[in-house]
Amino acid sequence: MIVTLNDTTAGKIVSALIEAHRGIGGSSALVHTLITICDSAHYDSVLADAVEAAREHPARVLMVVHTRGRSSKLDAEIQAGETTPGDVIVLRMSGEIAAHPDSVVLPLLLPDSPVIAWWPHNAPDDMAEDPIGRFATRRISDSASAPDPCAALRRRAEHMAPGDSDLCWARITRWRALAAAALDQHPGLVHSARVEADPHNGPTSLLTAWLAERLGVPVERFDADGPGGIVSLSLTTAAGDIEIRRTDGRSAVYRIPGEPARGVALERRSIAEAMAEELRRLDPDPVQGEAMEALAKGLGQKRPAHATKARADEEQEQSSEDTGRAHEEDADKTEEPAR
Repeated sequence: MIVTLNDTTAGKIVSALIEAHRGIGGSSALVHTLITICDSAHYDSVLADAVEAAREHPARVLMVVHTRGRSSKLDAEIQAGETTPGDVIVLRMSGEIAAHPDSVVLPLLLPDSPVIAWWPHNAPDDMAEDPIGRFATRRISDSASAPDPCAALRRRAEHMAPGDSDLCWARITRWRALAAAALDQHPGLVHSARVEADPHNGPTSLLTAWLAERLGVPVERFDADGPGGIVSLSLTTAAGDIEIRRTDGRSAVYRIPGEPARGVALERRSIAEAMAEELRRLDPDPVQGEAMEALAKGLGQKRPAHATKARADEEQEQSSEDTGRAHEEDADKTEEPAR
């Protein structure tokens, strides 16, 4: 069932929704409200991802779509029935009403249930202070959609509040799981770690920060050519390196000391899959919070090329000074018996 309302109000949408439920038998199986905030340019792809994620977690999906119109106007479309995993309510806003979307959204929330706000594109820096973010239980961004994903993720980390998360965390779940499994099989002391990835890959920044925070060791990040995204993760131990190296977008080679290499599944996750994982947890994730805090502190961050060169020059200069002092000391020891 699809109900279209042009130039409408929140009250009329609520009435139309009640009528739609009477026709299909209610919506008692819905577990939360998922609010997605986007613009017209991204509407189709965002709607598809939200509906796909809601198939695993039946929800009332509220699509807040900002349009380019100057006049204050609200159009709505209600989709309900067997073909949708719950309710899908599209709210197209323009003008003054688009500046206050919370006034339209509040009457449409499921009563006594969690509220998740998702910004697939252009999330505010401080999501907890956004008009919609203030009443959301969880607030989800996707820094991978920004022009500079690494910078966007750092800004997200700097403004992190309980209940905030970014899809970059779900994108590195399988890397984290493989690293944890490797250390369970080979529980040696890790001395350092190395991550190779696309230089503009945001999830890599979070992975390196997580490794640095959890292992308490230096983590180096290097640019690498490969299938894109994260290419490899290496953990250095006394017995040898633990390595996970992606060979394509679906699999990787997994090596631990003393055992032959073997292939493991490491498929890239779609946005809908990452969102489905995020929706499994409706309370703040303390582990992700610690990783984001580590990222905000700069743990595991790649140094700029000029900084790396400066450090190398400094180390070379220090080494030359140490060598010079050593020669002077040797000369003093040689001359001492003659005095």
